[in-house]
Amino acid sequence: MTFGRIAAAIAFVAAVYVSGRLGVEMARNRIPEREAPVSAIDTSTTISVGNSRDPVYLARTPESLRSFFAAHPTTEGRSRADLSGLGIRRLQDAMEVKVLRSEADAIEVVASSGAIAGAVYWIHYSQLPNPSDFDPIISPLPVESTR
Repeated sequence: MTFGRIAAAIAFVAAVYVSGRLGVEMARNRIPEREAPVSAIDTSTTISVGNSRDPVYLARTPESLRSFFAAHPTTEGRSRADLSGLGIRRLQDAMEVKVLRSEADAIEVVASSGAIAGAVYWIHYSQLPNPSDFDPIISPLPVESTR
């Protein structure tokens, strides 16, 4: 009876280890090679985000931005959301920004136009002009459209 329990414990530990290794290898296979050239937006150029129909949501931290977009996944939900105390600003106009860096689905930008020019904020990747060109898991920066 004890031999069976020891064998089961060893099999369980081996299954957990193999499962972990398999997960790590699958994740590594999804990451592109470091030597592969990545087509990215030049940080010296500006892009325009937002318009009068689709506001831009700005946050000081990527965590608050992610929390907001998770709590309000639809554009209608975000437009009706009460932003007080969330650390989110809603800009109901177009603005020019320069991309600084990205962190998963959040893009750090510096405003280069308007009353908040020079301010650094985080925006969600879905607010980019071509959000389909950006993979929040893989891309270090939004890729340029080749269309």
